[in-house]
Amino acid sequence: MSRGARLGTTDREAIMNEPTPPELSAARRPTAHSLRTAVKEGRTAEAVETLRRLPPVHRAELFVQLKPGDQKAVLGAAPPELTAEILADSDSARLVDALSSTDPASLGPAFARIPPDNLADLVLRLPTPHADRFLEVLDPAAREEVRRLMQFDPETAGGMMTPRYLSVPDVVSVGKALELLRGGPRPDSPSYVYVVDAGGRLVGVAPLRHLLLANARDPVSSTKVADVTKLRVSARREEIVDTFNQHHYAALPVVDDKDRLIGIVTFDDVMAAMRRRERDVLRGMTGIDPREALKETLGATRGRIPWVIVTILGGLGCALVGGLFQRTLSELVVLAIFVPIVTALGESIGAQTISVVLSTLAGGTMTRAELMRFALKEFLVGLLVGVFSGVVVSLASLFWHGNPRIGLLIGVAVFISVAWTVLLAVFIPGIMKKLKVNPAIASGPLVLSLSDFSTLFVYFGGAALFSNALK
Repeated sequence: MSRGARLGTTDREAIMNEPTPPELSAARRPTAHSLRTAVKEGRTAEAVETLRRLPPVHRAELFVQLKPGDQKAVLGAAPPELTAEILADSDSARLVDALSSTDPASLGPAFARIPPDNLADLVLRLPTPHADRFLEVLDPAAREEVRRLMQFDPETAGGMMTPRYLSVPDVVSVGKALELLRGGPRPDSPSYVYVVDAGGRLVGVAPLRHLLLANARDPVSSTKVADVTKLRVSARREEIVDTFNQHHYAALPVVDDKDRLIGIVTFDDVMAAMRRRERDVLRGMTGIDPREALKETLGATRGRIPWVIVTILGGLGCALVGGLFQRTLSELVVLAIFVPIVTALGESIGAQTISVVLSTLAGGTMTRAELMRFALKEFLVGLLVGVFSGVVVSLASLFWHGNPRIGLLIGVAVFISVAWTVLLAVFIPGIMKKLKVNPAIASGPLVLSLSDFSTLFVYFGGAALFSNALK
């Protein structure tokens, strides 16, 4: 759903033409730290005024960097209009703590000003008891509207759409259609008027300018375009973004499985979805979450320490394996020489596979069957790379010491290491995502620790098992 409050053309022009206040120049632009300091020192009204003067996007970026207690203080001091804009523009996932400890009645006037799709996105994030309490402060019509939107997956057209649009029956005249539009609620995208039949099915779209220029006695159907680009309610985010990129519309209608018009997705909804997709792809391809930079130092540290501990435990496990096979290593010193390359090959292909898997998961557009085909493909790639690596290292070790049996053992160990690591790298990121653990942070330490431990166990265990044949 859109995280931006919608503005009309006149509003946008006024904002663009308004001179930038001197205190918002790049050199003196407020920071999250300055806002936190103001709230801490009891200058909450000053913090509210600072936020009010900021552009919406910058305002939202700063607000979500505040601690929940500071967010609550600002929301309590801000007028309903500003509170509504802040809540509509901000990442709803980062408002949960503040809203969960806020009296819903105090936010009632602000909630009444938030578009229903933004509100549904916000309420969906809250624990059920809190969500129900916030819904109770809405008037019955708005409450029902929000509940309807909450039934859809937020990453589909149903979850991104707004129910505020212009529609008229196909049997009325242009004059009657304009009369109905004047008496109807304010839409989120006034550029298009959707024409529906008696069953509510979408049969065309009439650009508003066509209606205004047409003869009042003409049937509205004479002004419509019958070939309508539309979105199914189940359309995923990727499909929606691609459709807007292809057609450059200000809004697209959303229909159910019976072609009944149930809402529209506006361009600002799509822009918000594109920003989320870019953030997700960046996080998936690089392992970098842009929101990590907004965390407090201690908060970021707490999130990473568990996986540092995993790495430490993995290292201790490898040391334990080495200790268990100390006698074998003392008899076959050449095996110790090849330990770095045996483990490094597994780690290298594991890191590559994790990057590919994370970027694929970040796209979020694959079905379960497609994901399984992708996993199988990556595993087969790992097997082939393992065969190649095993043969090369086996030949290198044979050239080094001239013992074909040791060369075979090292080659088999490399093959098993690479194949096993690829298997881990394919499935662990998906498991982490399912468990709601950031896969970009958790996958690397977990995969590499398990890979090193199991590789050394197989390598040294094989050497111990066939030690007599290797001498």
